[in-house]
Order: sequence, then structure tokens, then C-alpha cells
Amino acid sequence: MRISTAQYYRVNAEQMQARQNKVAESQAKLGSGKQMLHPSEDPTKADLISRLESARERQGVYGKNIDAAETRLASEETVLTSMTQIMQRITELAVQAGNDTLAAADRDVIGAEVRAMRDELLKLTNTQDLNGNYIFSGNKVDSPAFVEDASGVVSYNGDYGRLELNVSDVRKMTINTLGPELFSADDFAALDDLFLRLTTDDGAGIRSSLTTLNTISDRLTTSYGTMAGRIVAIETQRAVTEDTELRLTELLQREDDLDYATAVTELTQESVALQALQASFAKLSQLTLFNYIR
Repeated sequence: MRISTAQYYRVNAEQMQARQNKVAESQAKLGSGKQMLHPSEDPTKADLISRLESARERQGVYGKNIDAAETRLASEETVLTSMTQIMQRITELAVQAGNDTLAAADRDVIGAEVRAMRDELLKLTNTQDLNGNYIFSGNKVDSPAFVEDASGVVSYNGDYGRLELNVSDVRKMTINTLGPELFSADDFAALDDLFLRLTTDDGAGIRSSLTTLNTISDRLTTSYGTMAGRIVAIETQRAVTEDTELRLTELLQREDDLDYATAVTELTQESVALQALQASFAKLSQLTLFNYIR
């Protein structure tokens, strides 16, 4: 079968255009750093990459939630440590004041210290975070956890809502301690009663208060243990999240990122082939046969 000059010219032009397109595509991939320029090149792989990217983005969100949880729990740890130390001091003073050999004036001095520590405990229950949220009020973060009326009666002012954060695709973690898990209204009343007995030189009444003081201390110890367990859990989850994010990044690099060494080699080969085709086409174009289009 005879091939006309026009056909031959057209075939060569099409081949050269295809080579030019290939070179341009290789250059574009090198510029983007990606294996694919368009999802249509490999829909299955494009879908996989999309799912991997979404999963990695979620790990980033979980990481931020873990940061927030750690900050919150660190605040609670500081406050609960102070509360525990104060209650230990109050108990020590009560034991000391319960000694019948102690003078009334000495009990007055102890009473003043106990009263100051009682007020400090109330202040600590209304600790706020950096955003001004009350950390022991449940979901009523805009309200103090405990309030004291004009007569000195203390009551819980928050709710019983739990603050939960998503830390993985399948896990939520509670990050707050509620006010009633630390103190009750009766606890503050008991501290006020201890102050009264100290200032009225009531040795027997002071000794009877020790049971209540120990109950308060035990509750604080329990709450501290729960909070410490949350800190351990969130630290463990951080390690899992960071490992998951690393593995997803590695998968994305394998599926999506361009192998620059291979891509440069391919571009060089395509460029050489294009140059050869262009040179051949130029020579053919100079033949007189091209002057006669059949």
C-alpha cells in the first residue's frame, strides 16, 4: 500500500505532538511532585490517596485534641495536688489541736490558719483555665463550680456534664473532674464547724472532726488517681496517634509522591526521543517530495 506524502507528514506530526505532550506531562509531574496530575489517570489509586489524606487529616485533629486534653489535665493535676496538701495540713492541725494540753489561745491561732485554708480550698474549686472556663463546673464552664452565700453556706453551682474529646476514630476520652468528686457542700460545712470548735476551745469536737477530714482526703485521693489514669491514657493515645500519622504519611509518599530520580530519567529519555523525532522530521521536510502533496 502506498503512503502519500501528506499522510506521512501527518503521521510524523502526530508522533511528534504525542512526544511533546509526554515531555510536558513529565515536566508538570516534576513541578507538582505527584505521580498523577489528574484522578482520571488512575481512579482506583486516586480514591485510595483521597482516603489516606482524609485519615491523616483526622489524625492531625486528634493530635490537637490530645494537646488540649493534656493541658486541661495538667491544670487539674496542679490544683488537686494543692488541695491534697492543704487537706493534709488541716488534718495535721486538727490532730495537734485535739490534744487537751493545748491552750485556747493556741487553738485560736490554729483556727485562723484552718479558716484561711478553707477559703483557699474554695478558691481552688473555682480554678479557671487560660480561656476563663471553670474547670470543675462540668459543662457550665461560664459559672463558678462552688458559690458561697451571704451566710457562708457553700453549694455546688455546676452541672454533671462530662467533657469528652475524640482522640481516635473509635475513641472518646473524658477529661474533666466534677466539683462534687472533690468536695460537697457538707465538706465545707464540716470545715466551718472545725473552725468553730477551734475558736471555742472544744477539744472533743475537734477530735470528732477527724473522721470527716479523712473522708474528704480519701475522696481527693480517689479523684487524683482517676485524673492520673487519664493522663497515662492520653499519653498512650498520643503515641498511637503519632505512629498512625507517620504510617499514613509513609503510605501517601509511596502512593502519591513522585520518585524524582525515576521521573528525571524518564523525562531525559522522552526529551532525547523528541529531539530525535524533530531532527528526523526536519530532514524529511527538506525533501522535494514534500513539495508535492498528493
